[in-house]
Amino acid sequence: MRARTWAIFILVNVIVSAAVVLTILFIWDRVHTPTSTLPVTEEVVSTPAAPPVASPTPPGPLLYTVQAGDTLGVIAQTYGVSVEDLMAANGLTDPNVLHVGQTLVIPVGAPPLASPSGGGEGGETAEAPLEPSSTAVPFPTPLPTPTASGPPLVEIGQVLGSGDLATEVVIVRNRGGAANLEGWTLSDVEGNTFVFPVLTLFTDAEVRVHSAAGTPTPRDLYWGRISPAWSGGELITLRDAAGNVVDTYIVP
Repeated sequence: MRARTWAIFILVNVIVSAAVVLTILFIWDRVHTPTSTLPVTEEVVSTPAAPPVASPTPPGPLLYTVQAGDTLGVIAQTYGVSVEDLMAANGLTDPNVLHVGQTLVIPVGAPPLASPSGGGEGGETAEAPLEPSSTAVPFPTPLPTPTASGPPLVEIGQVLGSGDLATEVVIVRNRGGAANLEGWTLSDVEGNTFVFPVLTLFTDAEVRVHSAAGTPTPRDLYWGRISPAWSGGELITLRDAAGNVVDTYIVP
């Protein structure tokens, strides 16, 4: 009986002790557990954006103003470009037609974007001076078309203003390949003879021989006479430098 009493007593003590310990732990947990959690602020460091890099401005077109005696060949040689590129950049169809004061776009560097008439809004494009070529050009000559080929076919095409010194002119044309006319002559039976200077006549090009005096150009030559050379019904003979007859023409 006494042993059972002690067992019950010990069991009760264990239960009470366990209850006390659990109560203490519960109270401790409530006291030391924070009632709210402070938010954690994450510091964000912003990186400044890199400044935009300006793209280089393409250079403007190089322009040249045609002077008296200029030819496309001389201009192209001076700037180191081809005649075909120079014609394409300026929309030219006849390489023998240039006008004093005409503005040409020189296709150097970037492809030309502006027309020969000048720069864009708000400013003017500076014109490039033409530096003298190291190769002497004794006389400006008409320039070739890109399709020039075959043997030359030079002929007297027409005589205008015969008998009038101010308007008298002989038109010589070439319907074949390029022809060197240096030393060629135009003459009549009376011995009046015009001798061609250094001149190359290209395909489908023509040169006008004036009887009067004047300043020669790639399209116009001047005899420098003080009286007319040709008269109606007269035979004009065109000879090459070797004296061979190339063509004849009767003045109307």
